[in-house]
Amino acid sequence: MASGWFFSSVPDDIKRENMIEWLLWALFGTHREGLQDEWAEEIQGYLQKMESLLGRKIEEGWDQTVRCMKVSLDPVDAIHRPLVWYFIVATVDTITAVQMRRAGFRHYTSGHCTSCFPPRAFTAFSNKAPHPDLVYWLRPHRSTTKDPILFLHGIGRLQIGLWPYVPFFTDLVTADPDVGIIAIENLSISMRISPPPLSREAMLEALTELLDAHGCERVVVAAHSYGTVVAAHVMRDPALCARVSAWLLIDPIPFLLHLPAVAYNFVYRAPRRANEWQLWYFASRDPDVARALARHFFWAENVLWKEDLVGRDVAVVLSGKDQIVDAAEVRRYLTGEEDAEIEFAWRKDGLEVLYYPELDHSKVFDTKELRRPLVEIVQRFGQRSD
Repeated sequence: MASGWFFSSVPDDIKRENMIEWLLWALFGTHREGLQDEWAEEIQGYLQKMESLLGRKIEEGWDQTVRCMKVSLDPVDAIHRPLVWYFIVATVDTITAVQMRRAGFRHYTSGHCTSCFPPRAFTAFSNKAPHPDLVYWLRPHRSTTKDPILFLHGIGRLQIGLWPYVPFFTDLVTADPDVGIIAIENLSISMRISPPPLSREAMLEALTELLDAHGCERVVVAAHSYGTVVAAHVMRDPALCARVSAWLLIDPIPFLLHLPAVAYNFVYRAPRRANEWQLWYFASRDPDVARALARHFFWAENVLWKEDLVGRDVAVVLSGKDQIVDAAEVRRYLTGEEDAEIEFAWRKDGLEVLYYPELDHSKVFDTKELRRPLVEIVQRFGQRSD
């Protein structure tokens, strides 16, 4: 119910004008001052539906003490980093680049090495990317029986670019050295000072140019966390979706975005436990990440519904103690099963749901044993049927 988007613990405190304020953000992306006359009838219809669900009338009036979450309109909360932090980022970035090169990857960019901070000295030797705003690592594809992999990374604790995923890439290369991997670098969520993220339309255009440039007719999309938002954009784009043979969505953000869990946990929650403090400082309050979430994240644009998965081969990996995603609720939504029926691997009609009950967000990449089911899924999904 919409009351979950309000900070008030008493639903009766939420007055009619407070509800209109939230509807204006959620459905029209504007403040109360931006209300237009032609929206009035539609908004009244939503209010009547809410009253029907509540079984009571919503009280007239406006309570100025009642606040609601308006992610894309509320002030951006960020904590500036000391210079030494960016030195650490540069060091980890360089180590990651060395590891990627050793694994057979080549780097592609169109930007100068100083186009973000800290500067990336190794990009002076990078290949030229086909799109001016796209940065990625490529391991050439040589297999004639499998599709290459397109990897879209996410946000997490100490998420410095692709660094947490290097062991996963190594596992994939070991499983089949002939399968190519394209790993996109989204610098705007990689703990740097960088240009803002691409819009949905710009990213889809960039990915299309990338696949065309490297002759990739079809790919398997593997995405994690924020990367699953980009994957959702691809899935809902008919032209680009047709070039995807299967999907692996790990710690997915797009499901049930109409509920407040992701917005509250990532942007508004006051940290209490150690892992929450870690996420809060190193991710939620990072200046670039905070900007991406507060000014470039729109729930109606990013949401995925169960119906979007019909007719596609999709595997969803959930972490039971995910502090961002309400994994239990997402699992129930996708499988239709209650908690008492939880099993590690659930399959039906092309949809697979893997559930790690004791893991937190991003922890599935920590050990080889945890990663093994992911690698097996990618290998199976990549097998061409023609």
